[in-house]
Amino acid sequence: MHQVESLTKEVRSIIAEIAEMEEAEIKGDSNFVEDLGFDSMMALEILARLEKEYKIKIPEEELVKLADLNQTVALVKKYLK
Repeated sequence: MHQVESLTKEVRSIIAEIAEMEEAEIKGDSNFVEDLGFDSMMALEILARLEKEYKIKIPEEELVKLADLNQTVALVKKYLK
Protein backbone atom coordinates (compact mmCIF):
# COMPACT_ATOMS: atom_id res chain seq x y z
CA MET A 1 0.00 0.00 0.00
CA HIS A 2 1.27 3.45 -0.93
CA GLN A 3 1.97 5.83 1.90
CA VAL A 4 -0.22 8.94 1.65
CA GLU A 5 2.78 11.25 1.38
CA SER A 6 4.47 9.37 -1.45
CA LEU A 7 1.13 8.90 -3.19
CA THR A 8 0.49 12.64 -2.99
CA LYS A 9 3.95 13.32 -4.40
CA GLU A 10 3.43 10.85 -7.28
CA VAL A 11 -0.04 12.16 -8.13
CA ARG A 12 1.20 15.78 -7.97
CA SER A 13 4.01 14.87 -10.35
CA ILE A 14 1.59 13.27 -12.83
CA ILE A 15 -0.74 16.28 -12.70
CA ALA A 16 2.14 18.72 -13.11
CA GLU A 17 3.40 16.83 -16.13
CA ILE A 18 0.00 16.80 -17.83
CA ALA A 19 -0.65 20.46 -16.98
CA GLU A 20 2.91 21.46 -17.92
CA MET A 21 3.32 23.26 -14.59
CA GLU A 22 5.82 23.20 -11.77
CA GLU A 23 4.88 20.72 -9.04
CA ALA A 24 5.12 23.52 -6.47
CA GLU A 25 2.25 25.34 -8.21
CA ILE A 26 -0.13 22.48 -7.45
CA LYS A 27 -1.22 22.92 -3.85
CA GLY A 28 -3.37 20.36 -2.05
CA ASP A 29 -6.50 22.50 -2.25
CA SER A 30 -5.85 24.44 -5.48
CA ASN A 31 -8.98 23.96 -7.56
CA PHE A 32 -7.91 22.48 -10.90
CA VAL A 33 -10.42 24.50 -12.93
CA GLU A 34 -10.76 27.76 -11.00
CA ASP A 35 -7.19 28.15 -9.69
CA LEU A 36 -5.14 26.27 -12.27
CA GLY A 37 -7.23 26.66 -15.43
CA PHE A 38 -7.63 22.95 -16.26
CA ASP A 39 -10.27 21.86 -18.75
CA SER A 40 -12.27 18.63 -18.98
CA MET A 41 -9.78 17.09 -21.43
CA MET A 42 -7.01 17.52 -18.86
CA ALA A 43 -9.19 15.88 -16.23
CA LEU A 44 -9.76 12.90 -18.54
CA GLU A 45 -6.06 12.70 -19.27
CA ILE A 46 -5.25 12.75 -15.54
CA LEU A 47 -7.88 10.05 -14.91
CA ALA A 48 -6.51 7.81 -17.67
CA ARG A 49 -2.94 8.28 -16.48
CA LEU A 50 -3.84 7.48 -12.86
CA GLU A 51 -5.67 4.33 -13.94
CA LYS A 52 -2.68 3.19 -15.96
CA GLU A 53 -0.12 4.15 -13.31
CA TYR A 54 -1.89 2.42 -10.41
CA LYS A 55 -3.65 -0.32 -12.40
CA ILE A 56 -7.05 0.74 -11.09
CA LYS A 57 -10.39 1.49 -12.75
CA ILE A 58 -12.03 4.75 -11.75
CA PRO A 59 -15.62 5.12 -13.03
CA GLU A 60 -16.09 8.20 -15.21
CA GLU A 61 -18.79 9.57 -12.91
CA GLU A 62 -16.01 10.00 -10.32
CA LEU A 63 -14.38 12.53 -12.64
CA VAL A 64 -16.22 15.35 -10.85
CA LYS A 65 -14.22 14.44 -7.74
CA LEU A 66 -10.96 15.34 -9.48
CA ALA A 67 -11.32 18.93 -8.30
CA ASP A 68 -8.02 19.35 -6.48
CA LEU A 69 -4.94 17.38 -5.49
CA ASN A 70 -6.29 16.27 -2.10
CA GLN A 71 -9.52 14.91 -3.61
CA THR A 72 -7.62 13.21 -6.43
CA VAL A 73 -5.28 11.46 -3.97
CA ALA A 74 -8.30 10.38 -1.89
CA LEU A 75 -9.94 8.96 -5.02
CA VAL A 76 -6.83 6.98 -5.99
CA LYS A 77 -6.58 5.64 -2.41
CA LYS A 78 -10.23 4.57 -2.53
CA TYR A 79 -9.67 2.45 -5.62
CA LEU A 80 -6.26 1.13 -4.56
CA LYS A 81 -7.89 -0.83 -1.75
